[in-house]
Amino acid sequence: MKRALAVVVVLGLLFGLVGCKSIEEKIGEKVGEEIAGGIVGGDVDVDDDSVTIETDDGTVTMQGDATEIPEDFPGEFPLPDEFEVDSATSMKTDVDSSFYVNLFSPESVKDIYEWYKAEFTDGGWEITSDVLMSGDGDSGMLAVKKDTMEGTVSLYTEEGSEQTEIGIILIVK
Repeated sequence: MKRALAVVVVLGLLFGLVGCKSIEEKIGEKVGEEIAGGIVGGDVDVDDDSVTIETDDGTVTMQGDATEIPEDFPGEFPLPDEFEVDSATSMKTDVDSSFYVNLFSPESVKDIYEWYKAEFTDGGWEITSDVLMSGDGDSGMLAVKKDTMEGTVSLYTEEGSEQTEIGIILIVK
């Protein structure tokens, strides 16, 4: 009887050492989902790189991976040849999808601005607003729409910086 009890205790300890972290993570995830669900008044589901919130008003799913463009980012929206992803998030509701992408490029604001103007024009996008400014730091902005998509591209380089920051907001209805 003592031997059987010792085996159970040892197996329990081994299970605790091997599986404890994933159990803790799952418990923490469930507790977090319950707390968040109580705050928003709906069900919250946290998965590896996404959060889904379901309420009476609809469902919202947010995904983010700071190292990659979201998988469902529309291929029709032009991205420069050279860039590094700073952050990227997508959010889906019952009505639309939104994408928030920040990039860095070694190209100048003016070069990226001119490239985007040509890409949007050649790609059938309507440019609804555009601004290019120089000063202490260069900046530019283009607002565009095409079919069910509306977006903005914001460009900024601090004085003395060798990289341009590109901020993209895209909404697909």
